[in-house]
Amino acid sequence: MGRIVAIGGGELDITHRINEYIVKLAGKKNPNFLFIGTASHDAEGYITGIKNEFESLGCSVSALRLTTETYTDEEINSILNLADIIYVGGGDTSFMMDTWKKYGLDEKLKQIYYNDQAVLSGLSAGAICWFSCGHSDSSIFEVDGQVGYGWVNGLLEIFPYTFCPHYNERGEILDSMIGEQTSPCLALDNNVAFVDQDGCISYVTSDNSSKAYVLNYVDGMLKKQEQKVDKI
Repeated sequence: MGRIVAIGGGELDITHRINEYIVKLAGKKNPNFLFIGTASHDAEGYITGIKNEFESLGCSVSALRLTTETYTDEEINSILNLADIIYVGGGDTSFMMDTWKKYGLDEKLKQIYYNDQAVLSGLSAGAICWFSCGHSDSSIFEVDGQVGYGWVNGLLEIFPYTFCPHYNERGEILDSMIGEQTSPCLALDNNVAFVDQDGCISYVTSDNSSKAYVLNYVDGMLKKQEQKVDKI
């Protein structure tokens, strides 16, 4: 079993302490850090922000640009094998998963987890991907150009939960939709991370207000259980 840090959301300056935590989890002085920005269509501004943040934390940073560059299977394997940390960026979850499947990247990332080859991490769409189903505002849910919400399936399914990021922003929307799901839903505020270390689950944040919840719909009633979140 491996290591995963799935962040509920937040800009890089807000999640800085969690980013430090990710780097420390790698256990190396100058870890190789790989950013996968597929969900943002490999937006260069996003890549630059990630590069600046994690280089400041002592990492050697590179990016896998599946939407703007062409790779052979051997090249992708080589890039992944060099990584001590893999961080998946936010954006369009549905588009990201469709793109990954063209390259077999979904299965490659699962094997990295099960072999504990690197710290796997990500934010928003990059957190959703590790679960069985995600609450998402992917473009496929837009209605007349307006943001819409729905469920994205076909994820990596490492954890048997539905996942919702940005719960502090979309809590009412999720609460109204959760009855459509049969599996428990893990809902994280911005600046909260779900952490899995070899099967041991915890939650971390750098502030005093961000929260994590497990939601279930039982006998027609929404049940919401707040989880213990450790401040780092």
